[in-house]
Amino acid sequence: MLAPQPLHHIIYHSLASSPAGMSAEALAQLLRQARAYNQAHLLTGLLLYAADTHEFVQVLEGPRDEAEALYTKIARDPRHKHSFVLHQGPATGRMFPDWRMGFVATLTPTLRATTGYFPLVDHPEHARPPGLAVHAPEQLRRFLAEFATTQAADE
Repeated sequence: MLAPQPLHHIIYHSLASSPAGMSAEALAQLLRQARAYNQAHLLTGLLLYAADTHEFVQVLEGPRDEAEALYTKIARDPRHKHSFVLHQGPATGRMFPDWRMGFVATLTPTLRATTGYFPLVDHPEHARPPGLAVHAPEQLRRFLAEFATTQAADE
């Protein structure tokens, strides 16, 4: 039997690929898939979505190989574009231990204030979006955890 992997987290930002963003039905389907996958792979997390600008911020947490494999799949998922890791690394504990995938629909100003970045510019040639200002890792984690406790999670 393999030894358990250390806990790892990945926090990323992306845009919905569709010019119209994601419909409520598409989001519901995405969440059903994510929750089933996460339960099977010992992952937890939170998905924030701002419908007005079609922006996602997601926290994935769990065994390192599982979290990294899932992020690789997400980065190639045609429902997303311009995926960018805001922070990743070892974690001492889960921020969302009871959420296979919590979900919060939010407004863009709240999303940006919480995560501390400027809007992405739609330029595929940029590896790192211009103007992206990310909080220090622990500050970002703390903001997301505090934000989540003030919101009603759908999971």
